[in-house]
Amino acid sequence: MKYSSRVITVIPTFFNDDFSIDFESIKSHITNQMDRGIETIVILGTTSEAPTLSLEERVLVAEYVFNNFSKHLTIIVGLGGNNTKEMINELKLIEPFAHLIMISQPSYNKPSQEGIYQHFKSLIESTDRQIIIYNIPSRCGVNINPATVQKISQLTNRVVAIKEASGDLSQMMQIKELCSDLQLYSGDDGLVLPVLSIGGVGVISVVSNILPEVVLSMVNEYFLGNLSRAQVYFYNLRPFVKFCFIETNPVPIKYMLSVLTDKESLANVRLPLVGLSSESKKLHPEISVEKYCQ
Repeated sequence: MKYSSRVITVIPTFFNDDFSIDFESIKSHITNQMDRGIETIVILGTTSEAPTLSLEERVLVAEYVFNNFSKHLTIIVGLGGNNTKEMINELKLIEPFAHLIMISQPSYNKPSQEGIYQHFKSLIESTDRQIIIYNIPSRCGVNINPATVQKISQLTNRVVAIKEASGDLSQMMQIKELCSDLQLYSGDDGLVLPVLSIGGVGVISVVSNILPEVVLSMVNEYFLGNLSRAQVYFYNLRPFVKFCFIETNPVPIKYMLSVLTDKESLANVRLPLVGLSSESKKLHPEISVEKYCQ
């Protein structure tokens, strides 16, 4: 896998006022991302509210996005769940609409490390697509330990990357030590520069839904050797990043998109998520590309 971009945006799933899927807004948003420099996206990830989409809806979203954008963008489809057999069935349905598959550890079950390994092994052996491991213990209740990442990565050379959202830089360094060929992506917009400094290759980002140019500039300046300039972007962005996660993602980012587009329905989220609180709305940051590029 050779990404031409180091910034990958996780795309929200937008809903009409009756909470049916708003496919036109998804198309418009992805087109905007593409026009502003993003070349790789994730759909059906955490930001996409995948757990509240039915299987039929998830397949429809994947098919719709792939049919409209597969010739222009690299499309990564997220796959998450805690029933391995059902996930294999879902994988077979969505893989025709994915260039790569991003798989997270099971949630709620709290499997052992061997259980996590066997889960990934079963899924990886069920597809010929390249795989990204997604470690997000805060959502799943269990961590993928570095030794387990190594075992998974050794299953096949199709395991090409990991999105690390543990927030644990020491763990990420261990992963780099054990899996030198595995591409490390920050799964946390607030840790982009630290992750790059220990061998990361980029970020799978929420913030780039709003400020793709700024996130791209920050990462590209780092790889050009302009560390001081990258740090300016990083620290200018910190208050904005903080707001993006002031409540559960994707609630704040969808609210900001609704403000930017003057389309209130873009803020719609499905239960058990609810819209951004009035208290948080008062803290809404200024959205200006120029402000963050000073």
